[in-house]
Amino acid sequence: MTWQRFTGSTDEWDTIVERLGATTPFQLSAWGAFRESFGWKLIRLITHDGQGAAQLLVRRIGFVQVVWGAGAPLGVVTPTSLRDLVSDTKRLLDARVLYLRVADHAPRESARTSFFRAAGWSPTKQTIGSAGTLTRSLDADTAPLSDLYSSNWSRNLRRGRQRNVTAQQWYRPDAELIAALHRDVEKVKQPYHAEWRADSAAIERLLTCFGKQLVVVQAIAPDGVVHALRAAVIIGQNAYDFLAATSSEGRKLYASNVALDALLGLLATRGVQRYDFGGIDPDNNKGVFDFKHGAGGAEVVYSGEYETASPRFLKGLLAKLVASRTR
Repeated sequence: MTWQRFTGSTDEWDTIVERLGATTPFQLSAWGAFRESFGWKLIRLITHDGQGAAQLLVRRIGFVQVVWGAGAPLGVVTPTSLRDLVSDTKRLLDARVLYLRVADHAPRESARTSFFRAAGWSPTKQTIGSAGTLTRSLDADTAPLSDLYSSNWSRNLRRGRQRNVTAQQWYRPDAELIAALHRDVEKVKQPYHAEWRADSAAIERLLTCFGKQLVVVQAIAPDGVVHALRAAVIIGQNAYDFLAATSSEGRKLYASNVALDALLGLLATRGVQRYDFGGIDPDNNKGVFDFKHGAGGAEVVYSGEYETASPRFLKGLLAKLVASRTR
């Protein structure tokens, strides 16, 4: 038995998440609270030695307890801890049948991926999230942030400024406007799907859950209209690109370049050292990939998504069941 239920406060949990090196926001208590509003239940686990942790979302589908952990597990993993994550989760949930899936956001290392396989986990055939991301340094003490911009990205930034687009922190973000901007993106960029980002009630809930951890920047045209926004979640010295949308008119004004440049500068002044562009899909969303890469992003491959089940022989059947019930 390696894992036990975490019973401390949300602040204590977030301190552990930061200590164990999380660079994405999905293990933070704020994300757990946000997903609870969609009907998921929450369980937080920690190893007895405090070197591993996992925030897991739980939902029952028929007789199966479905467990999903984006960004989990954090910290040190071994074949034993990964095997016990299954048995201990099943025990703590008092589940008869368990399907467990995680997206490990640690950088891919052969030892870590081999541990999953040794513990009986299998790579998923179709991933839910991105297989990797782009990151860049925000250490303005060693070089200006703009030094990492490509020539084309810098040119588009100048074009935005020449069109008198300005950007500033949005201290009281308008949830309906944020949702409307995402709906505008959804109309133009297929197969992009905004999901909860196009729902003003969900955005309001997100803003409430994350509070000051979420920094939002708005790009405004001379007529006072907001044409783009960019928002990031701060996790210690890391920040994660979390919301991004530009109106049809804003694309003509290069408002997205102005917004991102302002956000990166603001985060640097707050001591953030590393920016994660929030996942990539170079095949189906090449324009966004090129934009992030042009802003200085260097590719990082995640450890990957893995699945398992208890009883293990039901894994294939349960994976198909979950896929059919969650489309």
